[in-house]
Amino acid sequence: MSNRMKQAGSNEPHLQLRPARREDADQVIPLLYQAIGDIAYALAGESNHEQAMQILKQFYMQEDNRISYRHVTVMEHGQDIAGILVAYDGSEADRLDQPILDRPGRSQDKKYAIIKETRPGEYYLDTLSVSESYQGQGIGRALMAAFEQQGRELGHERVALIVERDNGRALMLYERQGYTKDDVIVIAGHEYNHMIKPIQQG
Repeated sequence: MSNRMKQAGSNEPHLQLRPARREDADQVIPLLYQAIGDIAYALAGESNHEQAMQILKQFYMQEDNRISYRHVTVMEHGQDIAGILVAYDGSEADRLDQPILDRPGRSQDKKYAIIKETRPGEYYLDTLSVSESYQGQGIGRALMAAFEQQGRELGHERVALIVERDNGRALMLYERQGYTKDDVIVIAGHEYNHMIKPIQQG
């Protein structure tokens, strides 16, 4: 009986990293919003929540902007997406933001201004988000490791991210992982620390 139980257990889905696909949109966008909050409305150029989420979904399904599925890696567990990371080359930031700024109907209100979060020469972690039902299982750490490995493979010498200044828990976590604060930026009325970490090549 115990052998049969073990065999049944072995058929359970495993956590698996993979590149995101367009059809992941319905699970990815809520995780994106969970992580970035008010920045979502700045990206959408829209204050209505449902409309903003629909706009972000459209951008996700396109090829060439900062939240395109092409810049997203997912942690999959069976049919569930347990977590996501969004990352890209900092030197591409202006080009990747242009389609978002050029969207017809985008509000020109200053509160929706898109602030540059990254710089040339760094591989940038735009978003990391873990589903509430999968938190506390090491998925965030696994996604961070995957992000840094992507940076190495692409030939970058450093990685970067931003974290809200009053998020002491996240600040301590990143500092323990070797990130150091080098600037403060204000986005959607919130102050963020820009943090960098050198990564070894090879």
